[in-house]
Formats: sequence, structure tokens, C-alpha cells
Amino acid sequence: MTFSSALHRPRTGTTVLGLAVLLVFATPATAQDTSAATEAHPLDWSKERDVPRDMRDDQCLRCDGRYLDPLRDEDQSTPPEASDINARTAETELRDNTVIFLGGVEANQGYRRIRADSASIDRLERSAILEGNISLREPGVLLRGERARVYARTGEASIENSQFVLHQQHLHGNADLLERDDAGILHIHGGQLSFCAPDEDRDDWRIRADTLELDVEEGLGVARGARIDVAGVPVFYSPWLQFPIDDRRRTGFLWPDIGSDTRGGIDVSVPVYFNIAPNYDLLYSPRYIEERGINHEAKARYMNPLVGDWLVGGAFMDNDKRYEDEYPSDRNYDRWLAVVKHNGLFNKRWRSQVDYSKASDVNYLKDLETSSLDSKRETALLQYGALDYLGDRWLANVEVQQFQSLADDINNDYKKLPQITGSYRPDGTPFEIDPIFLAQYSTFDSDDERVTGNRLYTEAGLAYPMLWTYGFLRPTAQYRFLKYDLNEHRNFEDNSPDAGAAMLNVDGGLYFDRPTRLFGNSMLQTLEPRLYYLYSGYDDQSDQPDFDSAELTFTYNQLFRDTRFSGRDRIDDANQLSVGLTTRFIDEEDGREEFNASIGQILYFRDREVRLKPNDPPLETGGSELAAEVAYYPNERLSARASLIWDPYSDKMNSGNFFTSYTRDDGSIFNLGYTYRRPLTTVNTEQAPTEQAHVSFFMPAGRNWRVFAAMNYSVEANTSVEDMFGVEYDSCCWRVRVLYLRYFDNASGENPDFNDPLLEREDSTQVQIMLKGMGGFGSRASSIMKDMIRGFTDSEY
Repeated sequence: MTFSSALHRPRTGTTVLGLAVLLVFATPATAQDTSAATEAHPLDWSKERDVPRDMRDDQCLRCDGRYLDPLRDEDQSTPPEASDINARTAETELRDNTVIFLGGVEANQGYRRIRADSASIDRLERSAILEGNISLREPGVLLRGERARVYARTGEASIENSQFVLHQQHLHGNADLLERDDAGILHIHGGQLSFCAPDEDRDDWRIRADTLELDVEEGLGVARGARIDVAGVPVFYSPWLQFPIDDRRRTGFLWPDIGSDTRGGIDVSVPVYFNIAPNYDLLYSPRYIEERGINHEAKARYMNPLVGDWLVGGAFMDNDKRYEDEYPSDRNYDRWLAVVKHNGLFNKRWRSQVDYSKASDVNYLKDLETSSLDSKRETALLQYGALDYLGDRWLANVEVQQFQSLADDINNDYKKLPQITGSYRPDGTPFEIDPIFLAQYSTFDSDDERVTGNRLYTEAGLAYPMLWTYGFLRPTAQYRFLKYDLNEHRNFEDNSPDAGAAMLNVDGGLYFDRPTRLFGNSMLQTLEPRLYYLYSGYDDQSDQPDFDSAELTFTYNQLFRDTRFSGRDRIDDANQLSVGLTTRFIDEEDGREEFNASIGQILYFRDREVRLKPNDPPLETGGSELAAEVAYYPNERLSARASLIWDPYSDKMNSGNFFTSYTRDDGSIFNLGYTYRRPLTTVNTEQAPTEQAHVSFFMPAGRNWRVFAAMNYSVEANTSVEDMFGVEYDSCCWRVRVLYLRYFDNASGENPDFNDPLLEREDSTQVQIMLKGMGGFGSRASSIMKDMIRGFTDSEY
């Protein structure tokens, strides 16, 4: 049985035990006084209080110490074989072809070190026997024992009653007999291996085996007759077990995922990884879901500089039992998902991208995707492909795009089959004229009875950027034109509508600064007023379709955009002036921005008649909503951000949000947030605003315990939309985490309809166990925590 792991462990690159052969070349005549430093602990273990402060990481705190390699700063650029040998001994004796060292032996060759009470060297056989308190070390490796034999010709060696440490991997063990073969592989007979601290009376977990093989160069371990003990109790046996001791990819079983939820019951996945070649691999994950059956999931990756990076994956379940019970009228109960992703860059000019997903039915992700809430709540699957040409001044793009709707009550978006775009990229050099040109031709298709056809959009003009140390000014003039070629449709009499309008905008700002103080710190405060004037002519567009456009959500950044629509279906009319003001506080010592605040509004000099829907009335207000943003970053631990959209004409807040996050050195995370949005409609209907609060935390509850929770709470409904809580125990060498999640089945970012009698709350339970240095199962728990606790990152150790 092979177990692979995603744990990231640095390679040591050492030749274990090979250092002992240097004694073969040492004679009393070459001995020098190079005494080694006294070693405080036989396995280089240091208590936390003795560890340098900059090396006291989380692992050190949990283990109350760490391995400190005395050779960690040694220069390893020169092989030991290329270095002179320095040796020291109290007494030597020559007996025929045997040289005997007595009274303590110390020898160095480059970064290799050896110590023993005595040594005898056979000069004919080029072998040596070391006895008493043997210490053999290179950077990252320490071997100890009572008796050792080494052979110079082959590099083979053996040590009796040995102990060993791999510093960077945080692994230690012992063996009745430890051997090194001529390939440099360590063979451990009657031994054990553990990630736990060496001073513990009983390791929390360890691997016992008849034989253990550790190939440090390949980063791989193999155990025969293997038994994993947890707290001294055997929990797993395998006649053959392979495991990684670094982060290189290799074929084998990955640790399983185990969980349970209301949409399927017990859920167990056992992935198998195939490292086929350095540039392509395959992951196959048979997954048992109690109430549904077996879901076969696979993912293949291929990387090649000529064809780019490709990922092809999918899943298939033959006859989903629960799906058949829920939808008995359907004829086919097979469930499947197909995914293709690609990114390529060729000759630094051509860029390609594919992002394609398709599911067997609209409920696939909701039923079978358990790694995150966001994926369960997707309302559409993207099917996209693009090819770009990146010239020095010209850009070209060809793309195709369509969506698969995952909601029965939502139409699929229009298909772009294809869309071709060409544009000129100005360099923005101050005080030089920048040409502006963009042309886009799109073909839109649909599976329903909506209008379809082609659209041509162009814009051309000039800009003249001016930049000074105290401000900037950028006038722009351009003409925008839009033309359609529509297929016959009952709602459109003219199959070739068009529209065009000239546009002028002037964007300018000033920069003032002054020294000041904020909370006792020396600061540079700036004051940055900005004016943006926009004029665009009006042309009637009531006879034009809406293929891909929408009205943009109003924010502070919207003050300085030249359109209020996304997409290319509307050329909006405008005669308006945006006024904005920003202030910043910048730390004079390190240049870090600690605080910024912005506020602004648009003043309209005429009504805006172009609307997304032809029957919508013109927008008549004399000014926009007031937009404000604030951000505060006093240090690396604390951050706070807020935004507000307030309507001065109705004296109502239309939207707002606040989010603050605080972290501590012990890994604690605290998040608090609030969002508010009032529905904006053109009819006189009063709809309740959407209010949602968020709180999440991850914090210690003692030396080894952690508690965590997250909740998104609907204020208007006075209930939680989704909540998660859990607990973990994290020791020096293992971790167990239990997580419970509840949520409503609703689209991502939307509150559910609590008046819906069919609305049910779903729940999920996930368990994660990690044997540090070996791996573990239950990665879905980590994925859910990353989704719900902003700033949370999991560590392998």
C-alpha cells in the first residue's frame, strides 16, 4: 500500500552515513586540534526557551521545542570528497595493516562530522569499525549508535542500536540495526519512526516496522511489516507501506476524505494518484455516498510549453439511488460532470484559455459537490474559450462563451459564437497624443425564442494625458457606434437598428500633502480632490436588444467611469460632473498606507434617457447617491473597511458594508462584517432591505485546543442563513478536527425565501485527522473553513 501526501517538506540532499568513510583516510600524522562543540541533546532537540526567537514558529510552540541542526548554516556548495580531512584522537596504535584510534575520535571533512570513542581501520580492505557513542552527521541528518562498520569502496555501512534524526522533516527514530547500501538508501531493521518530540515518554503516533527504507535523495520511505500506533495502540497494519518524506509527486494512495451530510449520508472518498511523467499525472477518486452509490471522479493534468497547461476531469455515477427517489418521473438517473481547463502562452504573443464545465442536470453540484458552499450554490456553469494576440500596440481577441443554467427558473444567458475584438493599446506617455480605437463583432445565439443576431461596436478617438508632481489632467474625445443585424423576431420591426454618439470627458485631480501625526506616529497626510466631466450625446435605442448588458452597481469608482452599463448594448447619454475627494495617511518611516477615506457624488445637468429596458422612464434626479469609502490598516494584524451609498434626496441609505479582521501571533483570527442593501425599483412598492451580519473566528482554547465558528445571519429574517462551528486538537505530531455546517439551499450571495414552505435547512459533518509528517484524511473540512473564515490558511504541521 502506498500513501502519498501533499505535505511540503524541504529536501536535504545528504548522503547519509557516507561521511563515515572519511576515517579510512585519516592517520595520526594528519590529525589536527579541531574539537567539536559539546552537544546539549543527543538528538539536537532544544526546548522552546533555548530556541532563537526568530525560529519559534507555531510548530515549535506546540512541541515545546524543535530540532536545531548545528550544521544548518554550513556551506554545502563543495562536496566533502573535495575537502581535506581534519582528525583528532588521544592515542593511536599500528598493528600490521590495522590502525587503531583510542581515547576518543573526532574527524571533519567539509561539512561531514564523525565522533566515536574508538576506531580501528583495515587499510587493505579499506573498512573501519567504530565503537562507543558514535555520532555521524551532515546538514539535516544525525545518526547515533554503539557500533558501526563502514566500507570505503562501496560506501556501505551499518550501525547497531542506532538513533537517527532528519531535522528538516522533523522526523526521528531508532533501529536495532541501521544499514546504508551502495545506493545510499537507509535500511532500518527492527525500528520505528515518528514526527513527535523525542523527549516524550510515548510518541502520540509512530510507524513500527520489520524493515524501514528511507531514501533521502528521492524523498521516499518504504515500510515492510508496518504498523501505525496511536497513543501506543495499534490502529493500522499493512505488509507494505510507502510514504513521502518530502513534497515530490509520486504514485500512490492519498489519504481518504470522510464526511456526512443530509444530501447523501456517509461520504467516503479514497483518491489514487498516478505520477505518470514529470509533466502529466492523473488523480482517480472513487467516492462512496451512502444514499446514492459510487461516484467515480477523475482529474488529469498535462503541461507542455507547446500546447500549454491542460486539466481534464469529470465524474460519473451510475444510477443515483436518491435522485431516482426524488425525481421518479425522470428516465435517466445517471449523474455526470465534465470539466476542461486550459491556459497557454506561446512566444509571449499568443495566449489561449479554456474554461468548460457541463453537468448532467441542474442539481448535480447541489447534490454532489461538498468541498465548499460556493460551489454548491453556483447558478450556472461557464463554457468558455479564447485566443488572444498580444502585440506591442495592438491587441486581438477571439472568444466563444455560453452557460449551462443550474436553476430551472433562470434562462441560459446568450451564447457568444463567436466574439472578435481588436483594440489599440496606448502607452500613456504624458504630454503625447494617445489614439483610441476598439472594434468588436459579436454573434449571439439562444436556445429559446429570444431575438438573436450580430452586433458591431466601434469606438475611436484621442486622449492627451498630462501629468505633474502636483496633479494630472486627461482630456478624451471619441465617437462610439453600435449596429445590429438581427434575425427575424416578432418584437423587433427593424432588423438593422444602429446608434452612435460623440463623447467627451475630462479627468483631472490635484495632490496636496502635509506632515502630521496619527496616534502618535509621524505621518504624511494627502488631500486629493478629483473632478471628472462626462458628456455623451443622445441617440434613441429603444429598438435595440439587450444581449449582454446590465446597469452597473453604483460605487465610488463608478464616479469616474465613462458608462453606467456593462456590455456593449447601450451607448448612454450623459452631461454630468463627478466630484470626489480622497485623503490618505502614509507612515513616513516605511511608506505604508495606514488610512484612506473617499467621498464623492455625480451632478447631472440633464436627464438620462437611455435605459436598459425601452419602457423604463428617464432618470431625472439632479444628482447621484453619495458614495463614501473608508479603509484603516494600522498594522499587519488589524484591518477595517467600510463603504456607504446614501441617497440625499430620499434621506435613505441604499447600501453599505463594513468588514474588520484581526489576527494574532498565536494564529487567532477574528472577523466581523455587516452588509445592507435596499432594493431599488421604479415602481412604488416597498420591499424589505437585505441585511446580513457575518462573524467568524478561529482561536486557541488552551495549549493544544482550538475552537472555530462562522455565521452569516439574516437580520430581517432574524435567523442564520449559514453557520459552521467546530473544534480541533492540535498537538506536536497529530491533529484532529471536527466540523459541523448548516445552511439553506439558496443561490450564492442571496438570502433564501423564508416564506417558502419547501425551504429546508441542510447540514454536513466533516472529520479531519492529520498525522504530521505522514498526512491525513478529511481535506473537505479545511476547504469549508477557508470559505467561511476569511484569512484562514491551513498548515500541514
